[in-house]
Amino acid sequence: MSRVKFMVSQGLSLKISSLLEKPSVRILRFLHEKGEVRYADLTKLIASRGTLSLNLKELSEEGLIQRRIVTTKPIQAHYSLTDKGTEIAIHLDKARALLKTTLHDS
Repeated sequence: MSRVKFMVSQGLSLKISSLLEKPSVRILRFLHEKGEVRYADLTKLIASRGTLSLNLKELSEEGLIQRRIVTTKPIQAHYSLTDKGTEIAIHLDKARALLKTTLHDS
């Protein structure tokens, strides 16, 4: 029984671990850590501009991030978390911390 429980726990940990590495989750956690950032900062986090743009659009549509345009030359886009995004990011950080503790104790 103990071995089965460990295997299920280990499998769940691996699934959660891969979830925490999804681009949208990485963006949320990055914004939570850094605050408002420029688009260029996010390109260092997510190499593919297509993947980054798609995830930013989806996170914005979900009401988790907001975009602020600065009309300088060149035009700059700044991104930050909404209150809802901050709440989600806090839970993601807690899940990551719990996962680290669980894997360390195993």
